[in-house]
Amino acid sequence: MLGPVGMRNGGSVVSGGPPQQQAALAALALRSGHVVPLHELITAVWGEAAPDSAVMILRTYVWRLRKLLEAGGRDPQVLASANDGYRLAVPPASVDAFRAEQLAADAARAREAGRYDASARSLAEAVALWRGEPLAGVPGRFAQNQRSRLSELRLHLLEERFDLDVLLGRHAQVVPELTGFIHEEPLRERAYGLLMRALYAAGRQGDALAVFGRAREVLADELGLDPGPELRALHGRILACDPELVAPVPAPAATGAVPARAEAGDAADPGPAPFARPAQLPAGLADFTGRTAELAALSDALTDRDRSALAVATVSGMGGIGKSALALRVAHQVKEAFPDGQLYADLRGTGTDPADPGTVLASLLSALGVPRREIPGSLEDRARLFRTVLDGRRVLLLLDDARDTAQVKPLLPGSARCAVVVTSRARLAGLLSGSHVQLTEFSPVEALALLRQIVGPERIDREESAADALVGACAHLPLAVRIVAARLAARPGWTVAHLVVRLADQRRRLAELRADDLAVAAVFELGYRQLTDQQAAVFRRLASVARPSIGLAAAAAALDLAEADAETLLEALVDAALLESPEPGRYRHHELGRDFALNLTGPHTGPPDEADSAVPRRLLHHLMGMAAEAFQRIVPGDPVHSTITATTTEPGDARIGDLAEARAWVVAEFDFALHAVQLALRRQGGAETELLTVAADLLVALSSFGQDIPYARIAVTADALARAAAQGGNHRAAGRARFICGNAALQATQLTRARANSHLAVEACLRAGDRAILQQAYNDLGVIAQFEQHYDEAAECFDRALALAREQGHRSGALTITLNAALARIRGGRAEEALPACDEALEALRALADHHGIAHALCVRGQALHELGRLHEALASYEECLDLCETVRIPGQQAQARYRYADTLNALGRTEPALDAAAKAVAHLRTVPDRHRDQGYALLIHARVSLDAGHREDALAHSREALEVFTRAGLPEAAQARRIVDAAAAPHPVA
Repeated sequence: MLGPVGMRNGGSVVSGGPPQQQAALAALALRSGHVVPLHELITAVWGEAAPDSAVMILRTYVWRLRKLLEAGGRDPQVLASANDGYRLAVPPASVDAFRAEQLAADAARAREAGRYDASARSLAEAVALWRGEPLAGVPGRFAQNQRSRLSELRLHLLEERFDLDVLLGRHAQVVPELTGFIHEEPLRERAYGLLMRALYAAGRQGDALAVFGRAREVLADELGLDPGPELRALHGRILACDPELVAPVPAPAATGAVPARAEAGDAADPGPAPFARPAQLPAGLADFTGRTAELAALSDALTDRDRSALAVATVSGMGGIGKSALALRVAHQVKEAFPDGQLYADLRGTGTDPADPGTVLASLLSALGVPRREIPGSLEDRARLFRTVLDGRRVLLLLDDARDTAQVKPLLPGSARCAVVVTSRARLAGLLSGSHVQLTEFSPVEALALLRQIVGPERIDREESAADALVGACAHLPLAVRIVAARLAARPGWTVAHLVVRLADQRRRLAELRADDLAVAAVFELGYRQLTDQQAAVFRRLASVARPSIGLAAAAAALDLAEADAETLLEALVDAALLESPEPGRYRHHELGRDFALNLTGPHTGPPDEADSAVPRRLLHHLMGMAAEAFQRIVPGDPVHSTITATTTEPGDARIGDLAEARAWVVAEFDFALHAVQLALRRQGGAETELLTVAADLLVALSSFGQDIPYARIAVTADALARAAAQGGNHRAAGRARFICGNAALQATQLTRARANSHLAVEACLRAGDRAILQQAYNDLGVIAQFEQHYDEAAECFDRALALAREQGHRSGALTITLNAALARIRGGRAEEALPACDEALEALRALADHHGIAHALCVRGQALHELGRLHEALASYEECLDLCETVRIPGQQAQARYRYADTLNALGRTEPALDAAAKAVAHLRTVPDRHRDQGYALLIHARVSLDAGHREDALAHSREALEVFTRAGLPEAAQARRIVDAAAAPHPVA
């Protein structure tokens, strides 16, 4: 980098290729070890004038660079693709620019420790790395910025070496070098001062004074300025023949003591003329609360004495989150570590008139004692003077409310002894910050602590639950909590509960969150005004649908945009702190930000247009399309799939690849999908018939993932959908929604509710001719009847479901229903009818190699054989089932087979193995939620076997637990458990 851009191969440097390829290499090398996104690479190579084929050209450059690496004996994969960019994985020391910076830091540490010769050697080695102009011939603004930075670094290193030469008494050697340096860089005041000191120490007082005269002439001619205060002070000391200017070299410090020149302002080194010591920090908040971890992280970063570069700590987050309060708190905490002063600037980044960096620099320089007439006119010269004035001093700088990186960079000191705290709504990625804190909302504990601080603990403790609700209504936003606390403090007659009621109406919540000059709406308004029209439209249109969050694909579909375009807009809103991105590719509004978006009115927003009203419709169709793919993955071949109204993708363009992806999509989008359905139901004038149909199909598809989702919640939405569909005469949607309600109630063993909803589902499906869902509704009615021990009714329902499955060619469904019907007949005393059906189903399932189906069929067959008294054959069927479950890992079926196996063993008088099998079944089923009936049966059989074995205490314990399980689930098997409890509790018969 420190010359023509290239790669070192042995003793020579191989060119990095054409200029733009060199620009790409430079951008990668100067961020080695980090991923450089494609958009940053494109900007580095072409700036704002990138061609349409920029990405393709960049990939060609990368391919060529890998070839160069390979030719140089390196693994070409050190230049690796990563996410949406590339990473050059080489050690920092292998990049000459980083090596120079490392040597500069080594030199600084050596000088601090009094090892002056070592410091001089490091400086000389660093300067020798330059092979000419940095990034020579490389085009683009990025290269120009780096060229300027690295050139400035070289000049700084040279001045540091000259300073050491003067300190070490090498006056004769350094005078000609300084003279040549000044000839090349006639505006660098420090070099004039070093030459004056070297000449004076060499006994050439007149020549030293003449150098000052030349400096004054050059600065006046070129800049219209007089020499600065340091140079003038040195001139005065030479005129006064100050003996300290020829003092001997200080000895290295012993046992870690600081050498004479280590600290600016030490008595042993009077240094430059004293500057003003600014103390500009505004007062901190007396009631500052929380943020303990963030304070510690920032404080450590700012006070780290081992750092070799400027400490820059950044604090970002949405408006009202407490960035300025935190920055002020930490600044006051660490200010004693910066004895040369503290500077403060409000950069007004969120306003319509952000502060000009040049104006800010003029103010800061003035605060440091630089006379107004000596402040240069250009931004670049002011920035250079600012770095010069702060060189060697320990000053803390707080830059509040920055707009972007470009506003901040000119304001940064160059000295590692200084430190900077920057606050901004956006994360300033362009600042190579030593520490970054992204603030989020208060925790409930922190929010309540702030409320107590302002209102008083007695008043809050009297209404603890209301106080919890109040900070919840504030969404734990620090500004909102401070506002409600201020309102309560100003109105001693108000209760906390009264303010909670006032905040309950979300349409008026922002109007209530206002006190004096504090207002939550104002912080969102500032950010909103900076958006483009398109960004503002996205912010508004997604506010009602993006709950609790929205994925990129769904947002793109809702907005009718390509995913790349949608991502650009959404990321811009994240940068503006108006959206949050809790994980890659997912976005959400802050709760109060959503209120702001939903209540936007006025000429700058306009009334809702057709694009706004189309968002929920497009979103529902997108979700249905994705859910249809997921449904096909979990129940392939189910006839329901061919009946759902999905907007399908083209053949071969599936977005969900396998069952694992289907489960992941459903889990990620479940809450969002439920909200989309609820939103459709709340449409003014009622939901359209077509939307009700799509919503019902969406819920049916999601319901097939019952073990992966909170099934009870889908039933609540399905109930509202069923009522809306019935009112609108949409029997198909009503039937499907009622089926979900019934199935959810069945899963929870709420049999009365399950029966009522399933009957309503059957009636609606018959009206709509919806055979696919009718089949499932009849199957559920069969299961309900079986639970209620109405076995003949159960068999009749299963037979109807079986006929529908066969009509629709649903082979796997037909086999499952066949086994359900067989089980109903077994429990109804008709095992002789059930056994042939089990054998038929088992043969078909073996042909399909359906291991789960085979295991279930074997278990049902075992029960049929048991009831027919063919106990040894039943044992064989159970044992085959258990072996299969162990081999392919079907723990639920294995537990069910075990307790049935235990029952048969007990009937054969083999109580010890029966007890073991029952105990294993109970142990497993206790770990599985929502398997109440199986758990109760396992406990019941364990109790029966224990009683037959004479273990009355075990029998009593297990039968009581079974009674509790069956009673809680509302199952009639509670009567069987009660009989065993009574038998186990009965006194022993007298022998």
